[in-house]
Amino acid sequence: MRVLRSVLTFILGALAVLTGLPFVPLAVLATEAPVTMWDKVDSRLNGGPVGTGATPCAQMCFRAFKSWCMQHLRGINLQLIDMADLTVDINPLDGAIRVYAIYARKQPTATDTYFNIFDDAATDGTAADARLSLPLLESGREVFAFYPDGLPLVDGLVVGAYTALIGANGVTPTTTGDGPNGFLLVGL
Repeated sequence: MRVLRSVLTFILGALAVLTGLPFVPLAVLATEAPVTMWDKVDSRLNGGPVGTGATPCAQMCFRAFKSWCMQHLRGINLQLIDMADLTVDINPLDGAIRVYAIYARKQPTATDTYFNIFDDAATDGTAADARLSLPLLESGREVFAFYPDGLPLVDGLVVGAYTALIGANGVTPTTTGDGPNGFLLVGL
């Protein structure tokens, strides 16, 4: 995978030099084998970087989703993206991807928080790019969502946490201590 990424970066850089256009390397999807990736999911749900651990309901739902992926998606390779104290406008990946699962836990705070996903290569610039908003309204509570066929994103993945629904165009982002912790599972 590294060799392919290096070759692709070289080719795109050479094309940029020949055309005179600027070249900015993109964040690349780095999937892992199912066994490794699902071990990481189990670690997070059992109290790893996510925090205090997921409820038994969330753990059972992720086990069921893992089983479904292994049977129906033939053990698809996915990438786990961690989130910690998420605030605004984080762009972990560019290009066409799919979001398969989301887990978020609200920190112990009374501030309402909305976890949002935008289909954009860089920012949360417009509400039209919003693809998902999950409310986190109670202190320390969790929320999770699954997309068995993947939530399609064409331009890239931008995530953020806001104090109002949608969260683009001037809506206030959460501040440190109010944003959720969690992870996303993404792939092609």
